[in-house]
Amino acid sequence: MRAEYWAVLTALCWGVGAMLEKRGVVIGGLAPVMGTAIRTAFSLLFLLAISFPFWGQVRAAGLTSITLIALGGGILAGGLGIIFLYSGLKSGNLSTVMTIAFCLAPVVGALLGYFALNERLTPVQVLGIILCVVGAGLVTYFKPAQA
Repeated sequence: MRAEYWAVLTALCWGVGAMLEKRGVVIGGLAPVMGTAIRTAFSLLFLLAISFPFWGQVRAAGLTSITLIALGGGILAGGLGIIFLYSGLKSGNLSTVMTIAFCLAPVVGALLGYFALNERLTPVQVLGIILCVVGAGLVTYFKPAQA
């Protein structure tokens, strides 16, 4: 399957998932860190089950690879990032928080790819980055009243 299709499926899962997570945190009156812990526990169980055929790859991957994934995905994205997302979702509108978070995340990723990984940016990608920043700014400035 093409990378773009995987990206669309990711967006669908994250969009629907965030709506359910917001409802759960708000209805339960949970602290964002507790919501993150619940999410992570269930995610771990699910992923342990479906990753079983690939467990042999861990030893071959090496310590550097495991450390980068643990720091980037486990601590930054899956830990702090989700705690911050839940904090925003608990007190803000889903449409505002999701638009800002998921418009600016690709901008940060693209800029890090360019500066840290020497990836090339095309003029169309630069235009997309600008539009994302403008879109996030518009959503922030013209946010709806809290429901």
